[in-house]
Amino acid sequence: MTIKKILFGSVLAIGMVGTAKAQYTEDALLFSQGDNGGTARFKAMGGASTALGGDISSITGNPAGLGFYNQSDASATLRYQYNKNKVNYFGRNGDSKTDNFNIDNGGVVFHLPTTRYGGDLTKGWLNFNVGIAYNRTNLFDNKLDYSGVNTDNSITHAYADRMIDTDGSAWSNDFYRSFMFEEAYDKQGKFYFPLAEDKNSEQFNSVWSKGGISETALSFGSNYSNKFYIGATFSLTDFRYEKSAVFTEYGMTKTAAGISALNPDSDYLKPDKEESKFVDVDYELFDHYGQVTQGSGFDFKLGMIYKPTPSLSLGFTAKTPTFLSITDESTAYTDINYFKPNEETSFSNFKSDYYDSSYDYNLQTPYKLSAGVTQYFAAGLLTAEVEFVDYSSMRWRDINSNRITEKRMNDNIKETYQAAFNVRLGGEVLFDQTFSGRAGFNFNGNPYKNADYKTYGISAGVGAKLGGGVYLDLTGVYNANNYKESPYKITYEGDWNTVSPRADIKNSRTNVMLTIGSKF
Repeated sequence: MTIKKILFGSVLAIGMVGTAKAQYTEDALLFSQGDNGGTARFKAMGGASTALGGDISSITGNPAGLGFYNQSDASATLRYQYNKNKVNYFGRNGDSKTDNFNIDNGGVVFHLPTTRYGGDLTKGWLNFNVGIAYNRTNLFDNKLDYSGVNTDNSITHAYADRMIDTDGSAWSNDFYRSFMFEEAYDKQGKFYFPLAEDKNSEQFNSVWSKGGISETALSFGSNYSNKFYIGATFSLTDFRYEKSAVFTEYGMTKTAAGISALNPDSDYLKPDKEESKFVDVDYELFDHYGQVTQGSGFDFKLGMIYKPTPSLSLGFTAKTPTFLSITDESTAYTDINYFKPNEETSFSNFKSDYYDSSYDYNLQTPYKLSAGVTQYFAAGLLTAEVEFVDYSSMRWRDINSNRITEKRMNDNIKETYQAAFNVRLGGEVLFDQTFSGRAGFNFNGNPYKNADYKTYGISAGVGAKLGGGVYLDLTGVYNANNYKESPYKITYEGDWNTVSPRADIKNSRTNVMLTIGSKF
């Protein structure tokens, strides 16, 4: 990716928060997304858990579902994920793949009845069940590679914009000595222009990420007269996100005529100046970026399920924002090598300073509200839920209470994100007293105001009760989404009469989950 979060404190000091603001805005969404996790059974039914109970998934789904238990339960879920990206960048197609194997979920529910031998088992508070679970809510493992011939611009246009925005800074002065940029003046005043030609640069972008978000939850659920169920969950969240990216560009510098059109008095046009060696030559540019972000936090969830009839359940959950404390560390540096035409050995090399930053901040993720319904039949069930997530309610907090920075960041969040509805549908069929089959569908709404980003998934699975309380569930889930990504952002597109390049990405994730459990 392009230069990001370079010397964040220095950037803020001179009042230019563009790149840092964009990066932290993207991270706010990344660390706010995920699912409720749970067992293979619930994943097979599209992840719909708001109006269902009696499963380990209730601990992190709707805790009221713990009230359905009339015996204790323990299970563990393993997951294998295969991630694939198909990318089109300036007409060139490419793909990349990665996979991951992990423990996705594990938990135990203790059934604690309040009515013992000889008591009424139909009225009053019938149990007070307790659940403890570990749950992985998001995986960041991904690999993205693409390349193409950019016919419109160069990454150096983004650098030039950043140089004028940070004019006089250490970073701007550093890149000015790269022999890739020249000063010029127009009616609006001073600006920098890159020596790189505007068109036909060969570009490659490679981005790797790994890590995930997990939570440890303590949940309570109770059953009142087999009609009303209520529960609460307290969760501790922990995450780590690692990202490394290398953007590569091969191109040519401007001819003397091209430079003269922008600055007739340029030193690049004077044969006795060192700058003249960099006119009309080849170059290769390598932009390196690394990021390690980790954090922890907590949240609460309240859930209720009401059964107006024995065969119908209505559920509701409300989840507070997750209050995260985050430490972010990043590094960035750039290398540029220059070559005379038809020569393989560079005659000049520019190595930027090594820019690293460490920054601590707090993030408040969106609150979530869910409503669901389940209809039971003699040989199975159908369930559905709708979840409301207001991504514009995310809040970024500066640990030093810099209100100006906070306002800029949160205004950018409000301008970028919106509320979205997520829909999950599923069903289960009991083939006999041993085997069952499930299927589901889910759709996640677009969190962006001005971009198209929607995700859908389909799932199917089977389950078996093996006797002695032991059960086994196997599920396959396919998720896909299409979106666009810019390897770098050009701030002043109108001035350059161009737009930031975009890669069209089709991402698919195939998950296979196996749950092994026992009721006791």
